[in-house]
Amino acid sequence: MQSSYFDQWLDEYNDYMRLYELFGDREYLDEAAEILHSLQVIVARAEQHKIIVSQIMSNQMHAFGKVS
Repeated sequence: MQSSYFDQWLDEYNDYMRLYELFGDREYLDEAAEILHSLQVIVARAEQHKIIVSQIMSNQMHAFGKVS
């Protein structure tokens, strides 16, 4: 994934947090939390993908359906 993609999400997160700090509107905080959650999901999927690719590329035999 491109770092600019993450940069945009982080910029948006920072903007919502700044708006929350300025105005105290809970909606800004909720939006920031949603962005943070989405980023965490993307990172978790990327890590899982890395594990799967590593297992596919290894010379070791792996049990079908068992990803560690």
